[in-house]
Amino acid sequence: VLLWMSSPVLAWWISVPPKITKSRVLSSGQTRSLRLIARRTWRFFETFVDERSHGLPLDNFQEDPEPVEARRTSPTNLGLYLLGTVAARDFGWIGTLEMVERLEVTLRTMSGLRRVRGHFLNWYDTGDLRPLLPMYVSTVDSGNLGGYLIALAQACREHVHRPVAGPEFLQGIGDALSLLTDAMRGAESSPRAQTVTAAQLREAAEATAAALQMLPATIPEQLHRLHELESRADDLLDIARTFASEIHDDSRTEILTWASAVHDCV
Repeated sequence: VLLWMSSPVLAWWISVPPKITKSRVLSSGQTRSLRLIARRTWRFFETFVDERSHGLPLDNFQEDPEPVEARRTSPTNLGLYLLGTVAARDFGWIGTLEMVERLEVTLRTMSGLRRVRGHFLNWYDTGDLRPLLPMYVSTVDSGNLGGYLIALAQACREHVHRPVAGPEFLQGIGDALSLLTDAMRGAESSPRAQTVTAAQLREAAEATAAALQMLPATIPEQLHRLHELESRADDLLDIARTFASEIHDDSRTEILTWASAVHDCV
């Protein structure tokens, strides 16, 4: 009986977060690795959140033994995608306009989904938006979505007062360039292309990276820098397309994907 009566105190005591004695600062290499993992993760949403899914993220994609898309979604998936969209803007992978458009499409679809007393059901078909059987409300998923929406609302309030352009955009372009460089390493061992070589593609990537220095202070200088980046990104994508058309291995898709990402980011 005494143990049972003391359970609230014990529950509070074991739930107190541990004291952090000191904070750790990530090295530049650790920061780069984590950014590239995050950028690859955002690629999942770029690929599979589309008109077919009505702006809803699918649950998973299976690669082996054959490609299979699990075209269903849950409240947790919805919240993760919404907050991930804001994170993509914070990292500089998409602009403010694309962020807002993505959020609007998803929230508009969500407002039309069947609910029970305000709660979303646990699974929906992303094609016809019908609830999947057996229909039930998950308190875990509803709680997850609630937390995501609170964070999303605060993020949107903050974005109202943030500058339209900032150094995060140059960093976002740099992430795509780094992944392009990684993809090129796999292509360098392939038979040399006839029209352009891997060295030419690498030179174009390095020329683009050279323009990703600190963002100029004045708007005219920023516009000039963007025009320079636009020209270099156009050249980079043209060379990547020509190079990729003449190789036939797994690196071909990766090179095209990240060269396009650099171009779209600019």
